[in-house]
Amino acid sequence: MDLVSAGTEVAAQWRADPDAAVALVHEMAASGELAVDEVLDEAVDAAVLAGLLALLEARTAPDPSTAAELCLSAVPHVALAVTLASVDLG
Repeated sequence: MDLVSAGTEVAAQWRADPDAAVALVHEMAASGELAVDEVLDEAVDAAVLAGLLALLEARTAPDPSTAAELCLSAVPHVALAVTLASVDLG
């Protein structure tokens, strides 16, 4: 599995079940092909990108109310990125 796919998968799994995501990171790192920190960094990148895409969509919203809703939809992605950035599985 490539690094980008691994990070995306971990970020998605973390939303549903953080314990399973931790196990997934360790499983990926056990092969020796990917490091724990690399996978977590890529998961952070995936979460930040999702948040930025939501904000980009807000920029072109037809009215302020819709823009505000779209901005709020970025919050869970940014919060996930902060959570993943602060995880220490070393």
